[in-house]
Amino acid sequence: MTASGVNVRWPFVGNQWFPLISLINKCGVPALVEYARRTTDRTSVESAKYFIRGWSELPPKPAQGTPVYVPRPHLRAVGSPEDRGIF
Repeated sequence: MTASGVNVRWPFVGNQWFPLISLINKCGVPALVEYARRTTDRTSVESAKYFIRGWSELPPKPAQGTPVYVPRPHLRAVGSPEDRGIF
């Protein structure tokens, strides 16, 4: 998270780490970091405990081998060069 610009305290002790480990396994580190980065863009956060509730609402990561959807830009119709006055 530090590499993405999110600098917070991690005040978890003992078994308080178990919910966080469960979220890492469920959602994946990239999703947790992205959520934290978007949140800190809007508000000041001092502790990683702030993110736990939001992280728990994230969807599970896709199964191994699931193809990644990459959105393509929408194309628009364009007239011929003659219609546009180029020739």
